[in-house]
Amino acid sequence: MLVAGAALFGLGIAIYLAHVHASATALINSAREIRTKADAEREIAAWRKRSGNDFREESNHPGGDHNYDAQIGNLAIARLRLVQPTGVTVSVTMRDGNLRCVTVIESTGWYPIASVILQEWFDEDLPNRFHVSGHRSPSRATVYFPSSLPDNQRRKAFAVNTKCLVRLGGCKTADDILPGVWQLESSIGPG
Repeated sequence: MLVAGAALFGLGIAIYLAHVHASATALINSAREIRTKADAEREIAAWRKRSGNDFREESNHPGGDHNYDAQIGNLAIARLRLVQPTGVTVSVTMRDGNLRCVTVIESTGWYPIASVILQEWFDEDLPNRFHVSGHRSPSRATVYFPSSLPDNQRRKAFAVNTKCLVRLGGCKTADDILPGVWQLESSIGPG
């Protein structure tokens, strides 16, 4: 009976971790699909339906930013000390009815050991290239880029490692979360 109980517990944990990993991957993939305001509205509606309490809508004063956030985390298992607490948040920012920014954040650890922030800007006049900040801290990186980047370049930015949510010990560096993050800036020429 004890062995059967342990096996069921282990199976339950494995199923939960597979669900968390698949959900985080799907959330990041949906962020990558956002190219227009209509895409954003479609994805926000899907997040709202799927996420329940893990979906938030925030608004600043009239004429300010309006954010829609969806989040996936592994806290239920992290509290058992089986994995590092890790979360993925995707946020869409609108202003005056226009798509402004899509942000993806993945961080791991109780006091973030490692984190990566991606920001794709739709209404800013940015050079047509990646900008990566955080080189002085190998555990944290912020990647900014315009929506005008070619799709093959955008895919590099959205190639976030969602296995950090299920990996024993979690991810320890920004490069663990986004492999090749420090090479993004040099992967394309100036725009």
